[in-house]
Amino acid sequence: MFLVFSILIFLAVVAGFVALVVHRSGESARQLEKRLVTLGQKSDLPKVQAVRDSRYSSIAVVDKALRRINLGQRLEMLLYQSGMTMRVGALLLLIAGFGMAGYFLGIMVTHRVAPGLLFMVVTAPIPYWYVKFKKGQRMKAFSEEFPDALDLLVSALRAGLSFSAAMQIVAEESPEPVRGEFAVAVEEQSLGLEFRETMMNLTRRVDSLDLRFFVTAVILQRDTGGNLAEILENTSKLIRDRFRILGDIKTFTAQGRLTGGILLCLPLGISLFMFVMTPDYFKPMIESETGRIALYFAGFLQVLGSLIIRKIVAIKV
Repeated sequence: MFLVFSILIFLAVVAGFVALVVHRSGESARQLEKRLVTLGQKSDLPKVQAVRDSRYSSIAVVDKALRRINLGQRLEMLLYQSGMTMRVGALLLLIAGFGMAGYFLGIMVTHRVAPGLLFMVVTAPIPYWYVKFKKGQRMKAFSEEFPDALDLLVSALRAGLSFSAAMQIVAEESPEPVRGEFAVAVEEQSLGLEFRETMMNLTRRVDSLDLRFFVTAVILQRDTGGNLAEILENTSKLIRDRFRILGDIKTFTAQGRLTGGILLCLPLGISLFMFVMTPDYFKPMIESETGRIALYFAGFLQVLGSLIIRKIVAIKV
């Protein structure tokens, strides 16, 4: 009974976590599909079907269940942005596995349900945060390479090429991940997708403020006219200025970030030192109910303090 109760608690917590991470979405995808169907019916061009494996899981039952409850589209986009080939079902399975492992580890160490639940809450999001970390790395690489891609685009435009041909050159000559994302945009245009929709899809796939500047400038130029090469050159200068300002901000906030790291590690280090050097002195904190409550509260304050410090030093430009 205890094992069944533990599994039920674990599944309930995992379900709550997934509900917080994934929101009900998909309306925009359905609208895009309808527009593409309508476009295909009206066009005289030969029909071309771009085959893409969009299953949430290789297990048919799991894939059908995720689609029935409209679950997984946000996680699918997150996995795409991170550059990982993992499916949504595999990610959810990893979250469940890590949560289960943390729960039973807490039970084995403390022989209590509450610490087991705490361990589960801490370990279950590890795969999700790893994917977020990989996404951040990929988006950072995109932002670093994007100004050079804009310079290449400007040079192609000034050489007399059309915007589509210039994007094709960027898709061929730029490093990843810029090359891959522009190649998808070029392919969408070659399949007949509307230009504005192609640019909007690019901003959905890439979580970058600099790319939104670029797309906004291109769409406005299409609507109002103007020298596109000069507009993109100014956009490239703006992006480089943002990088320079971000570097200055990191320099000015280095002391705050260092202080936050020290304040986060110091109590943990002192507690570990006391537990190793004087276990009899620290034992009442673990064995007594009051001591354990104090440790839980101290851990909560540690996490809260680190989040506050991170919020203070995270200055957006």
